[in-house]
Amino acid sequence: MDEGISADWPSQEEDEVEEALEASDVEEEQLEITESEVEDDSSNEEDAPSTDWSFPVRAAPILALQGETVTEFPLSQHVSGHQSTSLIVDENLMRIVESRYDEDGIRRLNVRMALVKEHISGYSHTHLDIFQRLMPIWYLSAGFGALAWILMFTAIPVIGGGMFILAGLTGVLLAKLDLHRISFSDHGGRHDFYLSGWRQEPYLIYNSTALLGPAFVGFLRNGELETKHIDVIVQSMAKPNPPAAPVPQQPKQLPAPPEAATAPMPLPPQPMIASGPPASKPQANPIPPPPAPAQIPPPPVAPAPAPPQILPLSSLPPPPMPPPVAPVSTLENDPLWD
Repeated sequence: MDEGISADWPSQEEDEVEEALEASDVEEEQLEITESEVEDDSSNEEDAPSTDWSFPVRAAPILALQGETVTEFPLSQHVSGHQSTSLIVDENLMRIVESRYDEDGIRRLNVRMALVKEHISGYSHTHLDIFQRLMPIWYLSAGFGALAWILMFTAIPVIGGGMFILAGLTGVLLAKLDLHRISFSDHGGRHDFYLSGWRQEPYLIYNSTALLGPAFVGFLRNGELETKHIDVIVQSMAKPNPPAAPVPQQPKQLPAPPEAATAPMPLPPQPMIASGPPASKPQANPIPPPPAPAQIPPPPVAPAPAPPQILPLSSLPPPPMPPPVAPVSTLENDPLWD
C-alpha cells in the first residue's frame, strides 16, 4: 500500500503544476488582449479627426467633419477672425484653402489651388513690396496733380493733373494691399497664388511667409510638412483673458490699548524762570514749577425776581369802613336864619 501511494503522489503534483501553468498562460493571454485593445483605442483616438474649433476659423476642423485628417499651415487670417487662408496637406493632395464663417452661421471652404502631392517639384515666394518702397513718389505724384488742378482754375496752362493724381492713388492702394506671390512647380508648369495683406493680421502673414520656405524644403525631401514653428506663432497671438480687477482691501483697525484709552494726556513741560545767577552745581532737588494761576470764577448772576404770590381770598383783610355822616341840623338852629 505504501508503495502504491508513493507511486501516485508525484503524478498528482505534476497535474497541479500543469494546471497552474495553464492558468498563468490564460492570464497572460488576457493581459495581452487588454493591452492590445488599449493600444488600439489610443491609436484610434489619435487618428480620429478633431472637430473642435473656435475663432479664428481654421480649415482642419471643417475637413475633420468630412472624415479627413490633414496637416494645416496657416498663411493669413482676417482681423475679425471670420476668414483665414491655409495650406493643407494630406496623403495625396496639397491644397490652398480659404475657410470662412458666414453671417448665416455656416462654415464654408473655398479651394483656391489643388496639386498632386507627388508631382510637386518646386516652390518660390516673392514679396511685392516695390510699391511700399516708392511711397514718397506716390504722395508727391498725388500732391503735384492736386496742385495742377488748382493752377488750372487760375488760367495757368498745366496739363496732366488728373493723370498724376490717379497714378499716386494707384500706387498708395497697391502699397496697402501688401501682395505676396507664392509659386509652386510641377510637371504642368508654375502655379502662382497671390496672398494679400489687406485687413489681415500682419504678424501672422509676415511669419507664415518666412516660415513656409524652410517647411516646404522639408516637404520636398520627405513629403511631410512641419508646422510646429507656425503653431508657436499662432499660440503667441492668442489674447489672454483679462486679469480680474483686484478687490480693494480695507485696512485692519487695530484695537486701542486700554491704558492709552483711559490715561490722561501728559502736560508739556513748562520752562522754569530763574531769579538769581545760575548755580555752579546742579541742585539735588529741582525747584518745582510754579503753580498754575488760579482761574477767576465768573461773577455771580443775580437771581431772577420771583413772581408775585397770589393770596387766597380768606387771608385778605376786610375793606375799610366808610366815614360817618354828620347829622343834619334843623332849620331852627341854623345861624343863617337868624
